[in-house]
Amino acid sequence: MRVLHPGRRGRGAGPDFRDALIATPSGGLLSGDVELHVRASDFHAHGHDRDRRYDGVVLHFVFDAGVAEDTLLANGCRVPVVALAPWLRRRREELAGWLAHPSLWREPCHDAIARLGREEVLRSLEELGGRRFREREAALAASLRTEGAGEALYRALLAGLGYGGERERFEAVAAALPWRELTALLAASPDAKRGVLAEALLLGTAGLLPSQRGETPRHAYEQELEERWRALGRASPPAGSPQPPVAVRPANHPARRLAGLAQLLARYGADSESLALPPETLDGPASRLVAGWTVPAEGYWRQHVAPGVAAGRPPGALIGRGRAIELLVNAVLPWAAALAEADGDAERATQVRACFARLPRPGSYGALAFLEANLRSDGRRLPLDARRHQGLLALYKTECTQGGCGRCPLS
Repeated sequence: MRVLHPGRRGRGAGPDFRDALIATPSGGLLSGDVELHVRASDFHAHGHDRDRRYDGVVLHFVFDAGVAEDTLLANGCRVPVVALAPWLRRRREELAGWLAHPSLWREPCHDAIARLGREEVLRSLEELGGRRFREREAALAASLRTEGAGEALYRALLAGLGYGGERERFEAVAAALPWRELTALLAASPDAKRGVLAEALLLGTAGLLPSQRGETPRHAYEQELEERWRALGRASPPAGSPQPPVAVRPANHPARRLAGLAQLLARYGADSESLALPPETLDGPASRLVAGWTVPAEGYWRQHVAPGVAAGRPPGALIGRGRAIELLVNAVLPWAAALAEADGDAERATQVRACFARLPRPGSYGALAFLEANLRSDGRRLPLDARRHQGLLALYKTECTQGGCGRCPLS
């Protein structure tokens, strides 16, 4: 076995390393998660064989293999076990030499600042980030042609909110509640009630209302959501629809994301033209644009994680600053640029791309921590905005996780 990329250290429950890339003796590649144990039997003893969070494991590294058999996952798949004890005994002196020279274990980009200079590294990241934005713009341009402007943005927003294992649920919402149908229902509702109606539609379609879990709504707001959902006469998701993982962070509950999207729809109206960014927004400070896509928690949502689920402590905004920037970078701005190009307005498209270049980064990503550490200079972190951050993501996805150390622009 040869480790091409160790992936990133797992945090909290789940595999020890995520998104690793390993070359097998036969010349194949294993891409996925890696779990480490002292004994191979610990996987079963710790309950991992019943935990779907470990279904992405592709390799089980242990010190002692015990009984020579593959490791069984919750999804029924079996993954190979690599026992290190015999290997360590054979190569003890060699390993001691390796460990005495830790620089041998650094990725080639660890001295990129010293070799290339700070400005050249920033320029490379900006170029990669711009290319990633244009790829997303091209994908949305294709969606515009096949689905229409509103549907293309709606699906992109749901995709941007479907992180943390919820992508399948959010894709199902888009399929069961298309943009044209959603906006027709909202347009027929009084403006003051569009927010709660949009929440009832999105939450009910996703199967996240109390009655869909077999519970009785207790709060007046829950009852209003249920009444509006029933009045629409829409079919509920089939019984047994997946519920969010127990360990999901309260602020990341899918119900809160959908409620945030509902409030955005109520804020900007029920047609795609109202979602198009006005020139004064594009020309203004980035903070104003970000604020326009942030949704604070108000009323019921300040004390509840989801319908029927009270919060132990205030769970925060429905769509916070970081997620608002993510939506702008991955959905709103590339969609706006594609729409401008489709309308033959090249000047506006350029204006939208310049707006992307001014956005701040959304926050720190655990997956990129090693890259950021490698690109420190004199103890200073590299100044990253949204475009440079997208450049780091591009490197991670196309090089770091694909065995590209030594060939990427920063090697």
